[in-house]
Amino acid sequence: RSLRFNSGDSAYLNRTPSSAGNRRTWTWSCWIKRNNLSSAQNIFVGSDNPTKNNTTFSAFYFHPDNNIYFGGWNSPYIITNAVYRDASAWYHIVLSVDTTQSTSTDRIKVYVNNVLQSYSTGAGFPGQNTDLGINQAYPHYIGGNDPSSGYASHMLADVHFIDGQALAPTDFG
Repeated sequence: RSLRFNSGDSAYLNRTPSSAGNRRTWTWSCWIKRNNLSSAQNIFVGSDNPTKNNTTFSAFYFHPDNNIYFGGWNSPYIITNAVYRDASAWYHIVLSVDTTQSTSTDRIKVYVNNVLQSYSTGAGFPGQNTDLGINQAYPHYIGGNDPSSGYASHMLADVHFIDGQALAPTDFG
């Protein structure tokens, strides 16, 4: 009962919300099975085409180095220290965001299989109360960040996006 994204099929999902939601606090949860380990594989992207910058574009993706990245336009906030190279495994991934937190390391949390990941910081954590590119009234993509920028090759199941709450993996079962 999963969705299969095959880059050769140019498959992706998109939605443009009619109005913006909470751009500071939200959660993304999914089960994912990777099919391509050699190129960037977008999981979830929010973009305000055409004026992409770190507060109007956000991407959650597997980098070709097989780490998980989350960040803005050309500037990741976090990069997991762990690598994910098992193309036969399903991973439960939760991205919990709350930029209202006073402690910078509490603003973005990535859990894989119920374990909080350690990270290196690319550009550093977003500032307190930063509005991110997710949950604005612009296109959001699953399996690609727009039709001209490439498509993902993975399988997704049990996908959830929670507006206004920063949740933990235990909230998803």
